[in-house]
Amino acid sequence: MKIKIADFIENVQEEKFNQTTLEISKDDLLQEDLWALNKAKEQMEKDLADNKLSQVTIHVVDAEFPIDYYLESGVINLPFADAKKVTHFFDDDAEAETKFYLSTSCEYLNASKFHIDLISENSLKDDEIKQTMDIMKKNYETSLENFSNKEEVEKEDK
Repeated sequence: MKIKIADFIENVQEEKFNQTTLEISKDDLLQEDLWALNKAKEQMEKDLADNKLSQVTIHVVDAEFPIDYYLESGVINLPFADAKKVTHFFDDDAEAETKFYLSTSCEYLNASKFHIDLISENSLKDDEIKQTMDIMKKNYETSLENFSNKEEVEKEDK
């Protein structure tokens, strides 16, 4: 979907986009069960067909720490939360094609507590869904390792 940059920023800032929240278990994530991503794909493609921006939040309900994934239809690899910064890369009156991005937000992921990946140019194909799940699982495992190491460091400090 093509969208004018000024319209993109306005729609995101005014929350004029479809928001969907899904909850998955740690087991679904670790076993790479694709049901949540398939549901996200359906919603995002429906929104795209309706010329609407889309954000699907996938929350891992039973993780040892808060971790959320966001699938968003954006114009550049910035999360919706940073929509204002899009003007650093485009003129307001420019038009850009939306793409699908996956953001991971977790205190234990890395120094920035955040990571974003381009997952599709237009619609999520089966191999892109599988790659997206691989990224989600890897980011969870990295966060878990960092979380566990943090606990070990805290024990050593006592």
